Amino acid sequence: MAPGAGQGVSVQQFTGFLLRRAYVVCREHAEACIGEDSTVQEVPILTLVRNDEPISQRRLGELLNLNRTTTGKVVDSLQAKGWVVRNRDSRDRRSYALRLTDEGRTALKVLHHSLDRGEARLTRFLSPAEHDRLARELRALLADDPTVAIQGLGSRCGYLVARAHRMMSRQAAEAFAPHGLSPRDFGMLSALSVAQPCSQQRLAAIVGVSAPAVLAFVDELEGAGLVSRRRNATDRRAYDLTLTTRGTAKLTAARQAAVDIQAGVVHALGAAGDEDLKDLLRKVIDSGPPLGAHDVARQPAAR
Repeated sequence: MAPGAGQGVSVQQFTGFLLRRAYVVCREHAEACIGEDSTVQEVPILTLVRNDEPISQRRLGELLNLNRTTTGKVVDSLQAKGWVVRNRDSRDRRSYALRLTDEGRTALKVLHHSLDRGEARLTRFLSPAEHDRLARELRALLADDPTVAIQGLGSRCGYLVARAHRMMSRQAAEAFAPHGLSPRDFGMLSALSVAQPCSQQRLAAIVGVSAPAVLAFVDELEGAGLVSRRRNATDRRAYDLTLTTRGTAKLTAARQAAVDIQAGVVHALGAAGDEDLKDLLRKVIDSGPPLGAHDVARQPAAR
């Protein structure tokens, strides 16, 4: 049955949901590798400065879909570390041109080497052929994203997953807004529609978030009148969660938007390609939490 054909359709059938789950895992592995002195967000910025010198701060934000404030904060941090210099653009005195310093080039090499180890850990359940297919299918999904052609970015499954997640999250936010839902709300309600009555712990496992996080989400959904929470009849310590009539109506109205987004994925990849991508994303998700930074450092580099 195609996603959206009925009310009780697993959220796992939506590529965007699996991309969100895989993105969380990718980010955890990347952060465990690069340590506390850098952030994952710095790597693509440094890479783009290296590959397109000089580049303006505004252009960086456009390429990476970052707002001006976020871009400015990251560049400020990189400048404070001595990794980039910011000079007035001779062609446009209102803009700054960014260049990588020698220290920045050295730091970027170290960061890429660290991410190689994280990529190996992240994709350890994939064969070389599967790794290549995952990258190829994600690049096809990101056909309009110019950053995937940049050396050091477009070959990394972790980066591609993050970019695809960001792209589909924007699409979902726009599609669900008229229904008064966020992508997170839709995922929670969709999961609950299949599993109800469902405990908070079970819902957390389905959507891939921590128990405290799902508690906060359920509080919001209950406050909005979309979810009902009652004591379990056999275990008074537990709660049973169900959709309210209003929650069911909201989910039904928003489901077609999710189906339309999924149809776009199938159009880009073909039905077989979409199913393959989802299978590969599940393997990435199954790679689990990262090792400690010391343990990751001892893992072999990626292909």
